[in-house]
Amino acid sequence: MFAFLRGDVVHKGVESISLDVRGVGYELLVPDTVHRRLAPGQEVTLLTYCHVRPESFQIFGFLREEEKTLFTMLLGISGVGPKVALAFLSAMSVPEFGRAILDSDVSAFTKVSGVGKKTAQRVVLEMKAKMGQDAELSKILGEEPGAEDESTDDVIAALLSLGCTFVEARKAAAGARKKLGDDARDEELVKNALRSMVKV
Repeated sequence: MFAFLRGDVVHKGVESISLDVRGVGYELLVPDTVHRRLAPGQEVTLLTYCHVRPESFQIFGFLREEEKTLFTMLLGISGVGPKVALAFLSAMSVPEFGRAILDSDVSAFTKVSGVGKKTAQRVVLEMKAKMGQDAELSKILGEEPGAEDESTDDVIAALLSLGCTFVEARKAAAGARKKLGDDARDEELVKNALRSMVKV
C-alpha cells in the first residue's frame, strides 16, 4: 500500500499524529516511543504499515525499520492484533523486547497493556521459534553469537542493574574497555561507560 509517508506533523493525538503530505492529511497510529519524539511543525519520514479491514483502514507509522519489522511479526501471532502489537512497541524498545524473548521473561510482557499471561507465553514461544528460523530477525532483536556469554559480564550486569538496555550496556562496556584496557577494574569500567552514555 504505502511504503512510507513524508510530511509535516500538524497535530498530535493521544496515540496518533496527523501528517500533512503535500496538502493531504493522514492520520497515523504510532508507538509512544515515536509519539514522544515528534512535534507539530516537524518534517518527518515514517515507515508505514496499512491495516485494512472491511470496516476500517488504519495506517501505522514507525521511525525505524526494526520497529516495523517487529510490529508485523507480532501480528502473525495468534491473539495479537495491531492495537496490542503497538502496545508492545510503546512499552519497550526493540532491543529490550529481544532480550525479554531470549530470557523467556513472561512477566515483562504481562506489563504491556492488554497482554495477559497466556498471550505473553505465546509471544515468547512463537517469537523464539521465529528467531530460530529467521537470521535477520535474530540480528534485529539482538540474538548474536556470544550474547548469552556477555550477559554474565560483571560490567554489563552492573549497567543493566542501573537501567541500561542490554545493547546500550554492551556497547558502553566495549567502549570503556577499549579506552581503559581489559586490565582496568570493573568499577573504573562502569564509571567510564556511564560517562560515555551521558555524553551521548
